[in-house]
Amino acid sequence: MSTYGLKDASNITFVKRGTTTPVLYIDYANQTNTQWQSNRVYAKKKGTQAIAWDSARTGKLTIQTEMFDLRLLAMMAGDDDLHKGTNTIFKRKVFQLRGDRLIDLGAKPVEGSVSVFRVDDKDKREHITEIPMLVSGDAGSVPQMVTDVAVSAKDTTATITWSSTANATSYVVYRNGVATGYPVGTSFNDSNLTPETEYKYTVVAKNEAGQSVQSAEVVITTATSGTKEAGAAVKATGDAIKKAQENASGANLNGLYFKMTDGGNGIQLSDEAVVGAAYAVYYVVKQDGVSSYTINALKFATNYEIYADAVIRSQDGEDKFAQIHFTNVKPAANVTFNQNSEQVTSLSLEFDLLADENNDQAIYEYIE
Repeated sequence: MSTYGLKDASNITFVKRGTTTPVLYIDYANQTNTQWQSNRVYAKKKGTQAIAWDSARTGKLTIQTEMFDLRLLAMMAGDDDLHKGTNTIFKRKVFQLRGDRLIDLGAKPVEGSVSVFRVDDKDKREHITEIPMLVSGDAGSVPQMVTDVAVSAKDTTATITWSSTANATSYVVYRNGVATGYPVGTSFNDSNLTPETEYKYTVVAKNEAGQSVQSAEVVITTATSGTKEAGAAVKATGDAIKKAQENASGANLNGLYFKMTDGGNGIQLSDEAVVGAAYAVYYVVKQDGVSSYTINALKFATNYEIYADAVIRSQDGEDKFAQIHFTNVKPAANVTFNQNSEQVTSLSLEFDLLADENNDQAIYEYIE
């Protein structure tokens, strides 16, 4: 019988359990380590261990690698697959303001996602001034504040109406500070209310540039249980209207502001913006060609089978094929992903080697 040496990390193929359908192939691992453990108890003879009983064998496969496949990370995270397609990406770009005070983002941001700051000209990081969005209701601006909000209520329902706002494409109705409706018109019927209970309503207007400040708050109390006729419509008090108008005027500054260009891909700053200064724009954009996976608190990695291939060499210098078939493998519950600015990221990925339906955990095969 020949004797062999091994100087290799296995190439790993993951397959769906009970099939030979491959899921992922890894040929870049630096180390593949297998550890087997079991519980052992002894009977002693005059204090010396004499008889041993073994049980509860467990196994662990560790893959050490400085390279990785995104699908491998998705597998460890418990996502079924790496999802490819269009997705939203949060971006930050810094621009040196040109004489026309126009910033071209190159893509249309997601509605309401744009924030603009003047930043330190040297480090391009520190926020110096936040630039408010123009609130005029004109094209490129967020809508003006919604007015004339009125609420009439029965016992468990309420009807909210308001005046149309220029350049608004939709509205959001808030009940007690929480969004409860998203109408495109100027009315909304709220339901599942509690009789004889106080509720506070506000409305916000939206368009592609963003959303307005909240309207004046309307406070209403629902009728007693069984009431079929709606009470008289209630509007905001004078104090509530004054407070809302103050908020709106604060957002509608004369002077320094930005607005979106007609096409939606650019930002126009006002004449008060400093030409040559650095401005940072934060925004969300829909991007094609995005690969993604999700870590979900209630979703965990599934079980696989693994075929681990390697080459062993005989004393005569002849290479032979070796394969380990791990029959029931589950990625470890705990995964750490370290990023280091000075060193290459090294992953240590662990897999529990479980027993299959025949209590087998691994099959070692060699072609001699």
